[in-house]
Amino acid sequence: MNKRPFILKGNIFVNNYDEYIIGKIVKNNNVEDKSIYIQVLDMQHLDLFSEGYKGYIFEDKPINLDLKNINYCCNINNYETLIDNDVVEIVNNEWIRLLYRDDSDDNAIVVTNQCNSNCIMCPDADMVRNTKENPDIKKLLEHIRCIPDDTKHITITGGEPGMLKHNLVCLLRECKEHLPNTDFLLLSNGRVFANTQFTNQIFENVPRNFRIAMPIYADNESLHDEITRAKGSFEQTVRGIKNLIDKKIDIEIRIVVLKKNYKQLKQITRFIVKEMPEVKIVNIMALEMTGNAYKNMEEVWINFDEIKNELYSACIETLKAGIITNLYNFPLCKIDERLYSISHRSITDYKVRYKEACAECSIKDECGGFFNSTIYVKDIEVKPIMIEE
Repeated sequence: MNKRPFILKGNIFVNNYDEYIIGKIVKNNNVEDKSIYIQVLDMQHLDLFSEGYKGYIFEDKPINLDLKNINYCCNINNYETLIDNDVVEIVNNEWIRLLYRDDSDDNAIVVTNQCNSNCIMCPDADMVRNTKENPDIKKLLEHIRCIPDDTKHITITGGEPGMLKHNLVCLLRECKEHLPNTDFLLLSNGRVFANTQFTNQIFENVPRNFRIAMPIYADNESLHDEITRAKGSFEQTVRGIKNLIDKKIDIEIRIVVLKKNYKQLKQITRFIVKEMPEVKIVNIMALEMTGNAYKNMEEVWINFDEIKNELYSACIETLKAGIITNLYNFPLCKIDERLYSISHRSITDYKVRYKEACAECSIKDECGGFFNSTIYVKDIEVKPIMIEE
Protein backbone atom coordinates (compact mmCIF):
# COMPACT_ATOMS: atom_id res chain seq x y z
CA MET A 1 0.00 0.00 0.00
CA ASN A 2 1.33 3.44 -0.91
CA LYS A 3 1.29 5.48 2.31
CA ARG A 4 2.90 8.66 1.02
CA PRO A 5 0.76 11.69 1.94
CA PHE A 6 -0.95 13.69 -0.79
CA ILE A 7 -0.84 16.92 1.22
CA LEU A 8 2.37 18.12 2.89
CA LYS A 9 2.03 20.79 5.54
CA GLY A 10 4.16 22.24 8.30
CA ASN A 11 5.58 25.49 9.59
CA ILE A 12 5.85 26.38 5.94
CA PHE A 13 7.56 29.42 4.57
CA VAL A 14 6.95 30.22 0.92
CA ASN A 15 8.56 32.85 -1.25
CA ASN A 16 6.30 32.82 -4.30
CA TYR A 17 6.75 35.17 -7.26
CA ASP A 18 4.47 33.27 -9.65
CA GLU A 19 0.70 32.80 -9.77
CA TYR A 20 1.17 29.12 -9.00
CA ILE A 21 4.04 26.62 -8.89
CA ILE A 22 3.61 23.20 -10.50
CA GLY A 23 6.68 21.14 -11.25
CA LYS A 24 8.41 17.79 -11.40
CA ILE A 25 10.63 16.81 -8.47
CA VAL A 26 14.38 16.35 -8.71
CA LYS A 27 15.77 15.44 -5.29
CA ASN A 28 19.35 16.11 -4.15
CA ASN A 29 20.48 16.22 -7.75
CA ASN A 30 20.56 18.39 -10.88
CA VAL A 31 19.04 18.16 -14.36
CA GLU A 32 19.89 20.03 -17.55
CA ASP A 33 16.37 21.16 -18.54
CA LYS A 34 15.25 22.97 -15.39
CA SER A 35 12.15 24.68 -16.76
CA ILE A 36 9.58 22.21 -15.38
CA TYR A 37 11.51 20.98 -12.31
CA ILE A 38 11.36 21.79 -8.61
CA GLN A 39 14.65 21.05 -6.87
CA VAL A 40 14.41 19.42 -3.42
CA LEU A 41 17.50 19.76 -1.23
CA ASP A 42 18.19 18.59 2.30
CA MET A 43 20.79 20.33 4.42
CA GLN A 44 23.54 17.92 3.34
CA HIS A 45 23.11 18.74 -0.34
CA LEU A 46 22.85 22.51 -0.44
CA ASP A 47 26.01 22.60 -2.55
CA LEU A 48 23.87 21.23 -5.42
CA PHE A 49 21.74 24.38 -5.46
CA SER A 50 21.58 25.76 -8.99
CA GLU A 51 19.66 28.73 -10.31
CA GLY A 52 17.06 28.31 -13.03
CA TYR A 53 14.65 25.79 -11.53
CA LYS A 54 10.94 26.52 -11.47
CA GLY A 55 11.02 26.33 -7.68
CA TYR A 56 12.85 24.91 -4.69
CA ILE A 57 11.95 22.95 -1.56
CA PHE A 58 14.51 23.09 1.24
CA GLU A 59 14.62 21.04 4.42
CA ASP A 60 15.30 24.27 6.36
CA LYS A 61 15.78 27.82 5.17
CA PRO A 62 19.36 28.16 3.88
CA ILE A 63 21.30 31.10 5.32
CA ASN A 64 24.15 31.20 2.83
CA LEU A 65 22.23 31.18 -0.46
CA ASP A 66 20.97 34.17 -2.42
CA LEU A 67 17.24 33.39 -2.72
CA LYS A 68 16.02 36.70 -4.05
CA ASN A 69 13.42 36.56 -6.83
CA ILE A 70 13.05 32.78 -6.79
CA ASN A 71 10.18 30.49 -5.78
CA TYR A 72 11.03 28.38 -2.75
CA CYS A 73 9.62 26.92 0.44
CA CYS A 74 10.99 25.15 3.49
CA ASN A 75 10.04 23.55 6.82
CA ILE A 76 7.64 21.07 5.19
CA ASN A 77 6.51 18.03 7.17
CA ASN A 78 7.15 14.76 5.32
CA TYR A 79 9.09 16.54 2.57
CA GLU A 80 11.41 13.50 2.58
CA THR A 81 8.56 11.38 1.14
CA LEU A 82 8.86 13.19 -2.20
CA ILE A 83 10.75 11.23 -4.84
CA ASP A 84 12.24 12.00 -8.24
CA ASN A 85 9.64 12.65 -10.97
CA ASP A 86 6.74 13.22 -8.59
CA VAL A 87 4.65 16.18 -9.73
CA VAL A 88 3.62 18.70 -7.06
CA GLU A 89 1.86 22.03 -6.69
CA ILE A 90 2.76 24.58 -4.04
CA VAL A 91 -0.70 25.77 -3.01
CA ASN A 92 -1.71 29.17 -1.63
CA ASN A 93 1.56 29.62 0.25
CA GLU A 94 0.21 27.02 2.69
CA TRP A 95 0.97 23.45 1.63
CA ILE A 96 2.28 21.16 -1.10
CA ARG A 97 -0.15 18.95 -3.02
CA LEU A 98 1.10 15.74 -4.61
CA LEU A 99 -0.43 15.59 -8.12
CA TYR A 100 1.44 12.59 -9.54
CA ARG A 101 3.21 9.72 -7.74
CA ASP A 102 6.04 8.29 -9.78
CA ASP A 103 5.99 5.00 -7.85
CA SER A 104 2.31 4.33 -8.59
CA ASP A 105 0.42 2.98 -11.61
CA ASP A 106 -2.80 4.49 -10.27
CA ASN A 107 -2.47 8.20 -11.00
CA ALA A 108 -5.40 10.45 -11.86
CA ILE A 109 -6.00 13.97 -13.12
CA VAL A 110 -9.08 15.42 -11.42
CA VAL A 111 -10.34 18.03 -13.87
CA THR A 112 -13.51 19.22 -12.09
CA ASN A 113 -15.76 18.56 -9.11
CA GLN A 114 -18.89 19.66 -10.99
CA CYS A 115 -21.36 17.18 -12.41
CA ASN A 116 -24.58 17.36 -14.41
CA SER A 117 -26.00 14.34 -12.56
CA ASN A 118 -26.57 13.79 -8.85
CA CYS A 119 -26.34 10.03 -8.45
CA ILE A 120 -27.87 8.68 -5.29
CA MET A 121 -24.74 6.61 -4.53
CA CYS A 122 -22.06 9.04 -5.72
CA PRO A 123 -19.00 8.86 -3.42
CA ASP A 124 -18.72 12.66 -3.59
CA ALA A 125 -20.87 14.87 -1.39
CA ASP A 126 -23.25 17.53 -2.72
CA MET A 127 -20.97 20.29 -1.44
CA VAL A 128 -18.02 18.95 -3.45
CA ARG A 129 -20.03 18.36 -6.62
CA ASN A 130 -21.63 21.80 -6.54
CA THR A 131 -18.33 23.67 -6.58
CA LYS A 132 -18.87 26.45 -9.08
CA GLU A 133 -15.32 26.88 -10.35
CA ASN A 134 -13.32 24.37 -12.35
CA PRO A 135 -9.55 24.08 -11.92
CA ASP A 136 -7.61 26.56 -14.03
CA ILE A 137 -7.00 24.93 -17.43
CA LYS A 138 -3.49 26.40 -17.39
CA LYS A 139 -2.76 24.41 -14.24
CA LEU A 140 -4.17 21.22 -15.73
CA LEU A 141 -2.03 21.60 -18.87
CA GLU A 142 1.05 22.33 -16.76
CA HIS A 143 0.31 19.23 -14.70
CA ILE A 144 0.23 17.10 -17.87
CA ARG A 145 3.48 18.58 -19.22
CA CYS A 146 5.25 17.62 -15.99
CA ILE A 147 4.16 13.96 -16.04
CA PRO A 148 7.04 11.68 -17.15
CA ASP A 149 6.54 10.53 -20.73
CA ASP A 150 7.09 6.88 -19.77
CA THR A 151 4.13 6.72 -17.37
CA LYS A 152 1.94 3.72 -18.12
CA HIS A 153 -1.55 4.86 -17.17
CA ILE A 154 -3.51 8.01 -16.31
CA THR A 155 -7.18 8.27 -15.35
CA ILE A 156 -8.97 11.52 -16.19
CA THR A 157 -11.84 12.04 -13.80
CA GLY A 158 -14.12 14.45 -11.95
CA GLY A 159 -16.99 15.21 -11.24
CA GLU A 160 -17.97 15.06 -14.86
CA PRO A 161 -15.03 15.94 -17.15
CA GLY A 162 -17.47 16.92 -19.91
CA MET A 163 -18.35 20.00 -17.85
CA LEU A 164 -15.06 21.48 -19.10
CA LYS A 165 -16.50 21.53 -22.63
CA HIS A 166 -13.85 22.95 -25.02
CA ASN A 167 -11.20 22.83 -22.29
CA LEU A 168 -11.57 19.04 -22.20
CA VAL A 169 -10.65 18.98 -25.88
CA CYS A 170 -7.56 21.10 -25.11
CA LEU A 171 -6.61 18.80 -22.26
CA LEU A 172 -6.88 15.66 -24.39
CA ARG A 173 -4.84 17.31 -27.13
CA GLU A 174 -2.08 17.99 -24.61
CA CYS A 175 -2.20 14.37 -23.42
CA LYS A 176 -1.97 13.18 -27.02
CA GLU A 177 1.07 15.33 -27.75
CA HIS A 178 2.99 14.96 -24.49
CA LEU A 179 2.18 11.35 -23.48
CA PRO A 180 1.86 9.38 -26.73
CA ASN A 181 2.62 6.01 -25.11
CA THR A 182 0.40 6.36 -22.04
CA ASP A 183 -2.91 4.52 -21.64
CA PHE A 184 -5.74 6.92 -20.76
CA LEU A 185 -9.08 6.16 -19.14
CA LEU A 186 -11.68 8.95 -19.10
CA LEU A 187 -14.45 8.53 -16.51
CA SER A 188 -17.68 10.16 -17.66
CA ASN A 189 -21.43 9.74 -17.28
CA GLY A 190 -21.53 9.90 -21.09
CA ARG A 191 -24.27 12.51 -21.38
CA VAL A 192 -22.12 15.14 -23.13
CA PHE A 193 -21.39 12.72 -25.95
CA ALA A 194 -25.03 12.79 -27.02
CA ASN A 195 -23.91 15.99 -28.77
CA THR A 196 -22.50 14.72 -32.07
CA GLN A 197 -20.46 17.87 -32.74
CA PHE A 198 -18.73 17.64 -29.37
CA THR A 199 -18.08 13.93 -29.87
CA ASN A 200 -16.41 14.71 -33.21
CA GLN A 201 -14.11 17.25 -31.50
CA ILE A 202 -13.17 14.69 -28.86
CA PHE A 203 -12.49 12.07 -31.54
CA GLU A 204 -10.10 14.39 -33.38
CA ASN A 205 -8.00 14.93 -30.26
CA VAL A 206 -8.00 11.68 -28.28
CA PRO A 207 -4.65 10.05 -27.43
CA ARG A 208 -3.74 6.86 -29.24
CA ASN A 209 -4.41 4.57 -26.25
CA PHE A 210 -7.72 5.91 -25.01
CA ARG A 211 -10.90 4.49 -23.50
CA ILE A 212 -14.01 6.09 -22.02
CA ALA A 213 -15.80 4.43 -19.10
CA MET A 214 -19.50 5.28 -18.65
CA PRO A 215 -22.21 3.97 -16.33
CA ILE A 216 -25.47 2.24 -17.11
CA TYR A 217 -27.49 1.62 -13.96
CA ALA A 218 -30.59 0.09 -15.51
CA ASP A 219 -32.03 -1.19 -18.79
CA ASN A 220 -34.72 1.48 -18.75
CA GLU A 221 -35.10 5.22 -18.44
CA SER A 222 -37.22 5.19 -15.30
CA LEU A 223 -34.79 3.37 -13.00
CA HIS A 224 -31.59 4.80 -14.48
CA ASP A 225 -32.86 8.38 -14.11
CA GLU A 226 -34.11 7.62 -10.61
CA ILE A 227 -30.56 6.59 -9.65
CA THR A 228 -28.84 9.52 -11.39
CA ARG A 229 -31.58 11.93 -10.28
CA ALA A 230 -31.23 13.61 -13.67
CA LYS A 231 -34.17 13.45 -16.06
CA GLY A 232 -33.14 12.37 -19.55
CA SER A 233 -29.78 10.97 -18.43
CA PHE A 234 -30.52 7.42 -19.65
CA GLU A 235 -31.43 8.56 -23.16
CA GLN A 236 -28.41 10.90 -23.33
CA THR A 237 -25.96 8.28 -22.04
CA VAL A 238 -27.14 5.59 -24.44
CA ARG A 239 -27.01 8.02 -27.37
CA GLY A 240 -23.58 9.20 -26.23
CA ILE A 241 -22.27 5.63 -26.12
CA LYS A 242 -23.56 4.93 -29.62
CA ASN A 243 -22.01 8.17 -30.95
CA LEU A 244 -18.65 7.13 -29.52
CA ILE A 245 -18.99 3.62 -30.93
CA ASP A 246 -19.62 5.16 -34.38
CA LYS A 247 -16.25 6.93 -33.99
CA LYS A 248 -14.53 3.65 -33.06
CA ILE A 249 -13.59 4.95 -29.62
CA ASP A 250 -13.09 2.14 -27.09
CA ILE A 251 -15.96 1.96 -24.62
CA GLU A 252 -16.17 0.48 -21.13
CA ILE A 253 -19.54 0.21 -19.39
CA ARG A 254 -19.67 0.38 -15.60
CA ILE A 255 -22.53 -0.99 -13.53
CA VAL A 256 -22.57 0.04 -9.87
CA VAL A 257 -24.51 -2.48 -7.79
CA LEU A 258 -26.92 -1.05 -5.23
CA LYS A 259 -30.21 -1.93 -3.57
CA LYS A 260 -32.24 -0.27 -6.32
CA ASN A 261 -30.80 -2.28 -9.22
CA TYR A 262 -29.24 -5.53 -8.02
CA LYS A 263 -32.27 -7.61 -8.98
CA GLN A 264 -32.05 -6.21 -12.52
CA LEU A 265 -28.36 -6.95 -13.09
CA LYS A 266 -29.03 -9.72 -15.61
CA GLN A 267 -31.48 -7.48 -17.50
CA ILE A 268 -28.88 -4.69 -17.61
CA THR A 269 -26.18 -6.91 -19.08
CA ARG A 270 -28.66 -8.34 -21.59
CA PHE A 271 -29.52 -4.78 -22.63
CA ILE A 272 -25.84 -3.99 -23.18
CA VAL A 273 -25.30 -7.14 -25.23
CA LYS A 274 -28.33 -6.40 -27.41
CA GLU A 275 -28.08 -2.62 -27.86
CA MET A 276 -24.31 -2.03 -27.88
CA PRO A 277 -22.49 -5.31 -28.64
CA GLU A 278 -19.42 -3.33 -29.80
CA VAL A 279 -18.64 -2.44 -26.17
CA LYS A 280 -15.30 -4.03 -25.28
CA ILE A 281 -15.50 -4.15 -21.49
CA VAL A 282 -18.18 -4.33 -18.81
CA ASN A 283 -17.07 -3.69 -15.23
CA ILE A 284 -19.48 -4.43 -12.40
CA MET A 285 -18.62 -2.51 -9.24
CA ALA A 286 -19.43 -2.50 -5.54
CA LEU A 287 -20.21 0.72 -3.69
CA GLU A 288 -17.81 3.15 -2.09
CA MET A 289 -19.73 4.36 0.96
CA THR A 290 -18.82 8.03 1.09
CA GLY A 291 -20.62 11.23 0.05
CA ASN A 292 -24.11 10.60 -1.31
CA ALA A 293 -23.74 6.84 -0.82
CA TYR A 294 -23.24 7.27 2.91
CA LYS A 295 -25.96 9.92 3.15
CA ASN A 296 -28.44 7.62 1.37
CA MET A 297 -27.21 4.40 2.95
CA GLU A 298 -30.62 2.88 3.59
CA GLU A 299 -31.60 3.38 -0.06
CA VAL A 300 -28.39 2.10 -1.66
CA TRP A 301 -26.62 -0.42 0.57
CA ILE A 302 -27.16 -4.10 -0.15
CA ASN A 303 -25.27 -6.84 1.61
CA PHE A 304 -22.72 -8.68 -0.53
CA ASP A 305 -24.32 -12.04 0.32
CA GLU A 306 -27.67 -10.96 -1.13
CA ILE A 307 -26.31 -10.17 -4.59
CA LYS A 308 -24.17 -13.25 -5.11
CA ASN A 309 -26.53 -15.12 -7.47
CA GLU A 310 -27.58 -12.02 -9.43
CA LEU A 311 -23.94 -11.06 -9.87
CA TYR A 312 -23.04 -14.46 -11.31
CA SER A 313 -25.98 -14.47 -13.76
CA ALA A 314 -25.16 -10.96 -14.99
CA CYS A 315 -21.51 -11.82 -15.62
CA ILE A 316 -22.43 -14.93 -17.58
CA GLU A 317 -24.54 -12.83 -19.99
CA THR A 318 -21.64 -10.60 -21.04
CA LEU A 319 -19.02 -13.34 -20.96
CA LYS A 320 -21.12 -15.50 -23.31
CA ALA A 321 -21.30 -12.52 -25.68
CA GLY A 322 -17.51 -12.27 -25.78
CA ILE A 323 -17.37 -9.02 -23.80
CA ILE A 324 -14.51 -8.72 -21.33
CA THR A 325 -16.12 -8.66 -17.90
CA ASN A 326 -14.52 -7.61 -14.61
CA LEU A 327 -15.61 -7.36 -11.00
CA TYR A 328 -14.30 -4.37 -9.06
CA ASN A 329 -14.35 -3.69 -5.31
CA PHE A 330 -15.72 -7.10 -4.29
CA PRO A 331 -13.96 -9.22 -1.62
CA LEU A 332 -13.43 -12.74 -2.98
CA CYS A 333 -15.24 -14.47 -0.11
CA LYS A 334 -18.43 -12.63 -1.11
CA ILE A 335 -18.67 -13.74 -4.75
CA ASP A 336 -19.20 -17.06 -6.53
CA GLU A 337 -15.87 -18.85 -6.73
CA ARG A 338 -16.44 -19.32 -10.48
CA LEU A 339 -15.94 -15.55 -10.81
CA TYR A 340 -12.59 -15.38 -9.00
CA SER A 341 -10.68 -15.11 -12.27
CA ILE A 342 -12.50 -11.91 -13.28
CA SER A 343 -12.32 -10.22 -9.88
CA HIS A 344 -9.55 -7.65 -9.48
CA ARG A 345 -7.69 -5.68 -6.84
CA SER A 346 -9.24 -2.44 -8.00
CA ILE A 347 -9.50 -0.21 -4.93
CA THR A 348 -6.99 2.65 -4.95
CA ASP A 349 -3.97 1.62 -2.88
CA TYR A 350 -4.39 4.17 -0.09
CA LYS A 351 -8.12 3.35 0.31
CA VAL A 352 -8.00 -0.45 0.53
CA ARG A 353 -8.59 -2.17 3.90
CA TYR A 354 -9.01 -5.73 5.21
CA LYS A 355 -10.78 -7.07 8.28
CA GLU A 356 -8.85 -8.74 11.07
CA ALA A 357 -10.15 -12.16 10.07
CA CYS A 358 -8.77 -11.64 6.54
CA ALA A 359 -5.29 -12.39 7.87
CA GLU A 360 -6.29 -16.07 7.95
CA CYS A 361 -7.30 -16.11 4.26
CA SER A 362 -5.08 -18.13 1.90
CA ILE A 363 -5.74 -15.82 -1.04
CA LYS A 364 -5.73 -12.41 0.65
CA ASP A 365 -3.02 -11.19 -1.73
CA GLU A 366 -5.37 -11.76 -4.67
CA CYS A 367 -8.41 -10.23 -2.94
CA GLY A 368 -9.61 -6.69 -3.62
CA GLY A 369 -10.53 -6.12 0.03
CA PHE A 370 -12.80 -3.28 1.12
CA PHE A 371 -12.92 0.47 0.75
CA ASN A 372 -11.77 2.22 3.91
CA SER A 373 -15.18 3.92 3.91
CA THR A 374 -17.13 0.68 3.53
CA ILE A 375 -15.48 -1.87 5.79
CA TYR A 376 -17.13 -0.69 9.00
CA VAL A 377 -20.29 0.96 7.61
CA LYS A 378 -22.22 -2.27 7.97
CA ASP A 379 -21.50 -5.46 9.86
CA ILE A 380 -19.90 -7.35 6.99
CA GLU A 381 -18.88 -10.84 7.99
CA VAL A 382 -15.86 -12.14 6.08
CA LYS A 383 -15.23 -15.81 5.47
CA PRO A 384 -11.51 -16.48 5.11
CA ILE A 385 -10.81 -18.85 2.23
CA MET A 386 -8.60 -21.73 3.31
CA ILE A 387 -6.70 -23.65 0.63
CA GLU A 388 -4.84 -26.74 1.77
CA GLU A 389 -1.38 -27.13 0.33
